[in-house]
Parts: sequence; structure tokens; C-alpha cells
Amino acid sequence: MLYEDLKIRTGWTLSQKIDHAVGTIEAFLAKTDGKGYISFSGGKDSTVLLDIARRFVRRGFPAVFSNTGNEFPEIVQFVRTFDDVTIIRPKMRISDVLSKYGFPLVSKEQSQYIRQARNTNSEILRNIRINGKQGRNGYKQGKIDDKWLFLIKAPFEVSELCCQKLKKDPFHTYSKETGLYPIIGTMASESRLRLQKWLKTGCNSFDSKNIASYPLSIWTENDIWEYIHKLKVPYSPIYDKGCNRTGCMFCGFGCHMEKGLFNRFDVLQNLHPKAYQTFMAYENNGVTYRDALEYIGIKLPDSKNRQLRLFGIDEIINTNKVNSYESNYS
Repeated sequence: MLYEDLKIRTGWTLSQKIDHAVGTIEAFLAKTDGKGYISFSGGKDSTVLLDIARRFVRRGFPAVFSNTGNEFPEIVQFVRTFDDVTIIRPKMRISDVLSKYGFPLVSKEQSQYIRQARNTNSEILRNIRINGKQGRNGYKQGKIDDKWLFLIKAPFEVSELCCQKLKKDPFHTYSKETGLYPIIGTMASESRLRLQKWLKTGCNSFDSKNIASYPLSIWTENDIWEYIHKLKVPYSPIYDKGCNRTGCMFCGFGCHMEKGLFNRFDVLQNLHPKAYQTFMAYENNGVTYRDALEYIGIKLPDSKNRQLRLFGIDEIINTNKVNSYESNYS
């Protein structure tokens, strides 16, 4: 696939994208003898994907939700309103995952690079992670960004493996036990890794190690909301409470990019203060998650040097005057 193809398809109308998503699902099912299920997170993207599958492909299309114990309660309650949704759970608790592997900071890619630089026995890999390797376009590839190199010597571990242990592994186990393959509602524009995956495989991947479908790859966030409003699709109320991202409540990926008046942790503390305090107390190498976040410069709602409540953030959230906050993911 070519990047130019993605740019063209991203500009298609909603009707064209719906037809494309349906065609992608049907082509995937034809290739896998109908052995597919919707990977359902309860977020707006997978909600749209599930609606497309059940509205245009087959009623009662199977869906699977991984309850890690760290989703917003609003998400879990929303998922339970659907029929024919199988709920699976990870083998490890989040506190054990973070204690053993490290905290999810910056991005999945950077966390992986930092983890490898800290723990690899290969000097070649360590050198690549610190200095990069020359790419075809003249840029250094596989390198930890200069601004995050200090995390190699942080008093705690940094890792992307929480996603692997809490979500990917349970889904892999489910696929192995049932013989079904995942249909996932991610978009190529969401991250560099997802863009690279789309450029390599397109919307359907039949690689023996990664048989999966990505029918919403060419969609945008505006497409998702247009679909929801146009077809009157119910969605989780969490989006009307000042939150524009779902998934694990404690996730630190991309939090350094939030430049608005308040960030995801302000929203979490306001909506679920007990959960916020629990997550902030998780430890790795004797360092709390709170300390790790502040170590990379994140201003938490109860940080000593921050008095965000003076700005009336409770009133802003409770009156739903702010439905989203600035958020970019590297």
C-alpha cells in the first residue's frame, strides 16, 4: 500500500467509508471461513465497528471485551448493555504488571525503546536505541527521542508491556481457544506504528502471526462522530463527562502532549477519585506511579505546585462545558 492511497481514501465520504468497512469485513470473513469477532473496547471507535458489523454484515455478530479491571466504570456498564459480548480477563493484575515490567510513559514505541535500552544484553540493540540507525530517508530510526534519553537511568522501569499483558495476551488466548480472529477498530492516523502497519498489510492482515482485520483504518475521528450522530448510535456517556479517550484509566501514553487547562488525570480524579488514588500508589522499584509521572514533568491535579481547582474545573466538567481536551499521541 502507498501513503498516497491512504490520503485519497481518508478523503472519501462517510457512505464510501461505510461501504469500504463492510467490504473489508466480508473479505476477511471469506478468507477465514467466517471466523471473525469484533474486538470491543466499549470506546466510540469499536462501538461504531460493532454497529457496522451487526447492522450491515450479520445480526448478533460476536464481540469480545477484555475487562482488565482498569476501564472506566462507565465503559464497563455500557458494554454490559450489549448482547452477545464475551467478557475475558487477563491473568495478571495491573499492580503486578507495573511492578514487574514498568510504567507506561510517553508512547508505546518510546517505552519499548527505553525498556530495551535499559535491559538488553545486546550492545548492538542498545546502541541503536540510544543513537539510532541510518534509514533510507536519511533520518535516524529506532532511536529514543533525545528528550527522553534521561529515562534510561530513571529509578524505575519504563515499559509498553502493560498493553501486552492486559489486552493482547487475553485476546490471543481467546483466539487460540476458539479459532476466531479479531476485527479491530483502530485507525491508521492514530499513530506512526499503526500507519506503518497499514502501509505494510492494508486493512486485512493474513500474516500467520497476525491474522486480523482493521476495517476503520481509513476513517478519522470526525467520521466516527458523524456515523454516531447520523445513525443515532448509542455511545458510552464517558465522552460527555470531559473525557475523549477511553481504555485503561491510568494510561500514561501521550499524557505529556496534553496542553489544555487540564489533562486526563484531572478528569480521572474528578470522576473517580478513589481509582485515581489507587493508580497513583502503584509502585515499581519502590517508586510510585505518581512520582514517575511527575518525574517526566506531568502536572497532576494534586501536585504540590499546582492548584487547578482554583480555575473551577469541577464546575466545568459537571456542566459538560468541556467535552474534550487537547490530546495527541506520539
